[in-house]
Amino acid sequence: MTQLVVLSYGRESEYRRAIFAVLSFWARYKGPTAEVQTVIFTDQPAFFEPYLAGLPVRYELLTKAGLAAMQQPNQYVHRVKAVILGQLFEASPTDALLFFDSDTFFMASPDALVQQLAAGTTFMHKREYTLAEAVSVYAAFNQAKFPKKLLELLASRTFWVGGAEQQYGPDNYSWNSGVLGLPPHIGSLLPDTLQLLDDLYANTSWFTSEQIAFSLALPTRAQVLPSDQYVFHYWGQRQKVLMDELLQALINEAFSNMNLGQRLERTRQQVPRWQRYIELDRLREGALYAFNQGQTAAGLKYALKAWVAAPLNGAFAKDVWQVLRRKARLRNARQWARQRQ
Repeated sequence: MTQLVVLSYGRESEYRRAIFAVLSFWARYKGPTAEVQTVIFTDQPAFFEPYLAGLPVRYELLTKAGLAAMQQPNQYVHRVKAVILGQLFEASPTDALLFFDSDTFFMASPDALVQQLAAGTTFMHKREYTLAEAVSVYAAFNQAKFPKKLLELLASRTFWVGGAEQQYGPDNYSWNSGVLGLPPHIGSLLPDTLQLLDDLYANTSWFTSEQIAFSLALPTRAQVLPSDQYVFHYWGQRQKVLMDELLQALINEAFSNMNLGQRLERTRQQVPRWQRYIELDRLREGALYAFNQGQTAAGLKYALKAWVAAPLNGAFAKDVWQVLRRKARLRNARQWARQRQ
């Protein structure tokens, strides 16, 4: 059995994201239904039930007290993910777990992913950067102190993971944990992963500690493969806002009144459209950010890709022009100030 695991609580926009993520899996999955079950950890099962009716779904109720306990000892919100995965492995040690964040959707048939997972392959979403590279990546957001603290911690001690002392360092990779494909033999690694997560967060306060913990722990037991050819992950805040607007228009009373086949078909139709829409917005955001940082070459690269994908977009052209004009004014003001000295 493969359990599809989703964590969704707190607000309706979060519930709609999770509903669409689940529907996107079942809209493309062609394998045996009896071999897959969806498990949704949520504080509001009733919100999900009309939209997921007809699918093999089990709900695990999250209470405020339960969530607070899962976030201890450091009140770390992303700790909940590791806790619920550990609970599932304890309850069903022979099952494979396929966890995906609510801000994801399946853009390709997941059949091969499920088959490889059942055969023992371990997955995360995608490999992003080394821990050394993380310093410059997060410096762009004025958060370089967090990866620096992590590197100092890793250089100062070893960690007990997978039955042995592990030494980690700047060459280890951080993977995106929006997807976690965990075969049964990984189950015994979850307690060590949770302890590693707690150690990392307690010493760095870095919000990505959960992701780093899985990135470091899983390779001690298995080769980790990417799953981004199957799953689209829209983690950027600007993209989440856009998706929430689309989801609010789709997931409503009329949608819940459709039969399962109609709901899956509507989902199947929306996936490629929304994927293109979000990818285009990422390019536009990247161009504007690069121009604003004075990275002209990178800005032109992203802007060109955006214009090729969607030419004649007046709003984007206006945004680029305003950023460039503002940068030019700032540059001229600095030159004037230097001349006055």
